[in-house]
Amino acid sequence: MFVVLLGGPGTFHILHAQESDTAAFRPRRRSFTILSQIENPQERRAFVKAYTASAPAQRYALAMAFIDAYPQSWLLAEAYDVAARASINLGVYKRALEEGRFSLRLKPENATLLVLMANLEARLGLFDQAESSARQALDDLNRFGRPGNIGRQKWKSLKSRLKASAYFALGRAYAAKALGTHLADRMLLNQAAGALNQATAWNPKDFEALYLRALVELRLGETSRAAGDLVRVAHSKDPLSTKAITRLRHTYSPAAFKELMKHPPKPYLTAKLGKQARDSQMSRAIKAGYAGSAACRPCHTMEYNTWRETGMSRMLRAYQPQNVMGDFSAGTVYKNPAGKVMIRMGRDPKPYFEVADSHGRWETFHVAYTIGSKWQQGYVTRAHNGSLHVLPVEYNALRKSWVDYWKVLDPPGSERANIALFDNLSTATNYQENCAVCHTSQLHTNSISNHPLQNATFREPGVDCEMCHGPSELHVREMRKKQPVSKAALDPPVAFWKLDKRAGVRICGQCHRQSAIRRIGPRGEMNFSAEGSSFIEAPLSRPYDVYSHRAFYKDGRFRQTTFIVEAFMRSACYRKGKAQCATCHSPHLTNFSSNRTSLKYKNDPNEMCLICHQSYRGRIVEHTHHPASSKASQCVSCHMPRIMNALMFKARSHQIEIPTADLTERFGQAESPNACLICHSHKDPRWAEQQLKQWKD
Repeated sequence: MFVVLLGGPGTFHILHAQESDTAAFRPRRRSFTILSQIENPQERRAFVKAYTASAPAQRYALAMAFIDAYPQSWLLAEAYDVAARASINLGVYKRALEEGRFSLRLKPENATLLVLMANLEARLGLFDQAESSARQALDDLNRFGRPGNIGRQKWKSLKSRLKASAYFALGRAYAAKALGTHLADRMLLNQAAGALNQATAWNPKDFEALYLRALVELRLGETSRAAGDLVRVAHSKDPLSTKAITRLRHTYSPAAFKELMKHPPKPYLTAKLGKQARDSQMSRAIKAGYAGSAACRPCHTMEYNTWRETGMSRMLRAYQPQNVMGDFSAGTVYKNPAGKVMIRMGRDPKPYFEVADSHGRWETFHVAYTIGSKWQQGYVTRAHNGSLHVLPVEYNALRKSWVDYWKVLDPPGSERANIALFDNLSTATNYQENCAVCHTSQLHTNSISNHPLQNATFREPGVDCEMCHGPSELHVREMRKKQPVSKAALDPPVAFWKLDKRAGVRICGQCHRQSAIRRIGPRGEMNFSAEGSSFIEAPLSRPYDVYSHRAFYKDGRFRQTTFIVEAFMRSACYRKGKAQCATCHSPHLTNFSSNRTSLKYKNDPNEMCLICHQSYRGRIVEHTHHPASSKASQCVSCHMPRIMNALMFKARSHQIEIPTADLTERFGQAESPNACLICHSHKDPRWAEQQLKQWKD
């Protein structure tokens, strides 16, 4: 079963793109789209021509012509997607497999293509690959929100059909594997039946799924259920109706067949659409509320004191002289690239910025809060209406200089990167709307206010204990009474060592997952829960194609650390293993002053990998082909190279992958950085690819 036309010939969306560093609660209108970021007008026209072609042969020819003409295009993944779908329509399945896999290599989170690949792989007998593709598709369909150019009802229908098709691919793979054995594997048959139950629940008119489920049910001895499915197919206008009638005649007596066709059995309950039962009862811990970080200190003194030293607790601090990193000495100025003074710094005695507006007039803004304490520090001023705004420039501790940070992050034409517009104090620079959700704790807004976001309030500045461990007032009461009660792993306050990978990453992803679609709760909660059964929800993610190209490399990897969790969720360590953020990091270490990234094994970083990859213990040199004492024999050097843009420095990628150089040959080191060539900069990608192939052999 192929759903080639679901969502059109491709998944490319002409959406308004977003910057990649703010946690906005509502979409903003942008002056650019994904297509508009393609500077070459001929390239844009060539892609649109291929994308909109109706005949499969023409669409394939145009897609391949585009790929040949623009082999380094930002739209390469989309072009290969178009080619793969056209190849499926043309019946050239092995070619489609290669094209689809290349597209997914560049942009893995493409649920519609993954569904197609799962069904194609099942058809070609690649059952393990089919299962992997189908499960990834289902995970992405549950994880990502609606594309911006598809209406709610249309997306609801399309999503249901995609889920049905993904479950069908799973059922087909399990059934084929089960029936391919000498004695049918009953466990696999039951797995097939379960997947097909989901397929028919999501799409009751999927007669191919009904027919296959009937065959599985017959092998399981469930003849009455099989009869119901076969009769439904037999009465349909689907091409499989003839096969269903033949199967009914072969399985049942003439009298039973006649009775079944005349009085079809009622369909039985198949599945609950893959949804987990939702506990609507409010958690006792959430109902009791938040106690504040100070309440944790008496019993958890070490954890409290170590947390106080981290960047999390210092993410936002009310102004204190000892907390200021920036140079506010008299005469300090910030000039634009043309050499014009745009900002003057000073103290009176409180630090302030004098900012020149578009007319050359100077206005003074005093520092009310500091943002950050490790690599870079930003500054917040309070407007007359009480709203908070982030000043245009930040102080970089590594460079020991002032930088226009908005200009570093934003695409050309960004409102907030224009220092002369800062005195407008617009939503673009508003702290509560853009930053506070990750830099403060228990952020709350009065929903009846004229500006519900811009004047939000927070219980504690910085990231407090309860942002990670959940509301703890109930726990504090119980401990004071010395009456602790047993609780589930996710009941607050959570113990991370009890959490599975999804829950652990979900908690860290509150702040470290850029793509999360944030919503204001029914009581004005912006980054915490005041009702419900769980203190940490699982928000949907925005599709990645709504973000500016500045967030990515051409090979599809994330360029910005604001997507650190998204990168980690692509890794095999997460997808196939049990790794979560807390596997390697902890905010409760005693050496934070010398361990700014809070690594558990700072002095022996390979240990973070060897915990799971035990087979490499004692044979590191054999694996790395470099001396044991060299940096090249550290796992992270090759598998987590420093290629992500952080605060004016390069941070390690968390995609954790085996290095290759073929995409570096295509895009160049600047758009597809290869770990080998970071050190061996005098060599070329072809050399790196040859070396890597030899080592694999």
